[in-house]
Amino acid sequence: MKERIDAMSVAERIRFLMGTATETAFAERLGIRAHLVARYLGGEMVPDPCALVHISGSCEVTLEWLLRGPASNGGKRAERKEVAAGSGPRAVPPPVNAVLNHDALAAVRNFVSNSFLVDIVREEIQQWMKAGAVNSKDPLAEIARQTASRALALCLPRRDCINATGIIIHTGWGNAPLHSLARRRVTAATGASPTGAAEALPRLETCARLLRTLTGAEAATVTTLNAASLLLVAGALAAGREIIIAARDLVEISQGARISDILQSVGARVVSVGSANCVYVQDYARAITPQTAMVMRIRVSNMATSGYIAHVTGPDLAALAEKNNLIYVDNLGGGSLVDITGRGLPECPTLQQGVADNAHLVLASGDKIIGGPQAGIIVGKKDYVSRISHHVLARICRPAKLTLAALEATLAVYITGRAWDEMPTLRLLASPPEGLSQRANAIGKVLFAAGIEATVSADTTECGGAVLPGVLLPTWTIQIKHPRLTEDQLYDVLLARGVVARRAQGKVILDLRSVLPEDDSLLLRGIVDSNDPDGQ
Repeated sequence: MKERIDAMSVAERIRFLMGTATETAFAERLGIRAHLVARYLGGEMVPDPCALVHISGSCEVTLEWLLRGPASNGGKRAERKEVAAGSGPRAVPPPVNAVLNHDALAAVRNFVSNSFLVDIVREEIQQWMKAGAVNSKDPLAEIARQTASRALALCLPRRDCINATGIIIHTGWGNAPLHSLARRRVTAATGASPTGAAEALPRLETCARLLRTLTGAEAATVTTLNAASLLLVAGALAAGREIIIAARDLVEISQGARISDILQSVGARVVSVGSANCVYVQDYARAITPQTAMVMRIRVSNMATSGYIAHVTGPDLAALAEKNNLIYVDNLGGGSLVDITGRGLPECPTLQQGVADNAHLVLASGDKIIGGPQAGIIVGKKDYVSRISHHVLARICRPAKLTLAALEATLAVYITGRAWDEMPTLRLLASPPEGLSQRANAIGKVLFAAGIEATVSADTTECGGAVLPGVLLPTWTIQIKHPRLTEDQLYDVLLARGVVARRAQGKVILDLRSVLPEDDSLLLRGIVDSNDPDGQ
């Protein structure tokens, strides 16, 4: 069965040939037409009347010229511009169907529909023609490769990677790893899930109930992320009024977003007090005016300061706010639901302590030390939580059901009292160096037996996620080399196998501080597979 003609493709090719060939002689135009008839209107494709009419109108040639030659009506309906002297015909672009059937597109046909591929092919043909492909040796293969490259960008990337960077809360690779219960709850919530039905609890009630129990706060609510909590609090409680914040707290969080810009975007006015390294309670007191609505502290966690520094304690700020009838908001940033100092780790502020310090509202991120999904957690006094919950911005900042499902499960683990034994983030933070060393040496021995050059050594890493800045955690690593691949090539091969490593000083490093023990076998498999990058 013969293939039907692709009218748009043929029209483009005719315009290209007629516009780039030297048209000083009638015979040359006839030669072009003869080539087209032989190639497209002969045995390879079957023209249909609609296609021929389309080509005729698009190329400004008569149907008689297309079918029988230039005898009728002198060929073209309107003379085209003569091509500059000395220019010659360029390579002919391949037809769309030929590109679509090229082997280079075999890997993407199951992931990208034919209609999208056709659009990409036509765009690539146009780009190829504009580029002037005089020296193109194989335009078909070239255009097919470009099409495949663009189509691959539409395929889903893998989401089951093992984080072997050593950074436990890696913002580039999904922040905190979720508890298995949270993962199961997210899957279950993709079906029918009570998110406001008359017969069910209010959407946020389960999370709020668990947070009240864990922190001792009067009330609680949840937003999409901690920055959204800042936006909601400022918009609901301080729009058109002043928020006093220490200069050292006005940091940039990520992607150019700054605390001051977030607060001011909803109409609050930021009043900065103190200096870059020191702030005292008198600084806050002097800045209070009749327009002041709030005193806010930001627990800066994405940078470390040392030396001559000073800040005001939570109880002192709460007392100042109470004395002046102001709202005191304590934004913990990362924040925690457990005291991590008992496990030999540096202090991380807890929501319980913020409530005990008499803050009216305490804010924290759900996806940092707490180990849940990306979410903003707000606990505090009932009146203020109620005000922000009923503000119009609360609807905009409301988390989706999948976020709530994961957060409910995460908080439920804390309720059981088994957080240190089960929460992945806490387990990774508390992993003793001796255990990491034992695991690293075991993996190293297996790799050596598999013929892979591996070196096991002690090292240090960080928690990540803008938590515990400047704190170095002891760890053990496995440094691997490949006889034929460079550092970057080996990194890419590992990544294709689902293993995220880190690179330093010409080496590919696998750090066990961020790998759970139950994932060691998957890590090992990915490394061994990388020794055969061609999959042979």
